[in-house]
Amino acid sequence: MENIIQVNINPLITGFGNWVISWHGFFSFVAVLFSVILVGRWAEDYNLDQDTVYHVAIWGIIGGVIGARVVHVIDYWWFYQNQPLEMFMLWKGGIGVWGGVIGGFTGGVLCAHINKYPKYVLTDLAAPALMFGMVIGRIGDIINGEHCAKAYEGVFAMSWDHTASDVTNCKMKGSGIGVPVQPAIIYEMIWNMLSVYIIWHFRFKLHPSGMIWLLFLLLYSIGRLIISYLRYDKIWVPLNFFGMDISITEAQVIALLCILVSVPILIINVKYKNFIKFQYFENDNKTRAEKRRQSKTRK
Repeated sequence: MENIIQVNINPLITGFGNWVISWHGFFSFVAVLFSVILVGRWAEDYNLDQDTVYHVAIWGIIGGVIGARVVHVIDYWWFYQNQPLEMFMLWKGGIGVWGGVIGGFTGGVLCAHINKYPKYVLTDLAAPALMFGMVIGRIGDIINGEHCAKAYEGVFAMSWDHTASDVTNCKMKGSGIGVPVQPAIIYEMIWNMLSVYIIWHFRFKLHPSGMIWLLFLLLYSIGRLIISYLRYDKIWVPLNFFGMDISITEAQVIALLCILVSVPILIINVKYKNFIKFQYFENDNKTRAEKRRQSKTRK
């Protein structure tokens, strides 16, 4: 047991009757806060006004919260169907990251489209901040024991020993209080940090606008597709490959769809330019006067 990371922390920070604040909820809030601060600081690099960025961020957050909670409720319907009021108790924690990504993207892009903001420039701006925010949010998962990982006693194995830990909801064989499991959360945090580096490296280099967001989507999807095999989640598509069970979960289905969509678009559309700051791509068939007028209009 010497190599096992033991977490014996109460997942709840404080509580007042039915109102509680969990570490998961707290770090989710911190993640959102840091992400908003980062996009605000980077706005100038993309020739964007901070007020524009914050306006879109608000609607992205609203969409993200709704989407994340909806996906979480679907994942844990066996629990919420008997306690429907718990669905609305966001302060207790419990989100589906894919729902947050899809909901946040939808809310932000709709806001940008309605207000005629450069929506794909904004998605590129948000990509590294969102990936970094995911790393922060996962700290709450480490404390809460929110994921049901598979039994494992090797290097970096983790166990949750507090009786209030969320692993009590892991009803699958081989997982629960005090049981060493795969450090799936740690692996995802490491992958996401590596992804932040890759996205940051290609910032201002992949064009047209929107390609950095697709790179974010591709990287997160690859990590989620692989790491989810270390977790116990509800199987959506049973699969067997030469006697080996490779059944996929909801998160993996979404990841596969995102990979199938993002890879062809990146291959067909992406252009590489080594800029140090954001620059718009102009149509080479336009005259210089047309380009100057278009540049002034965009500014």
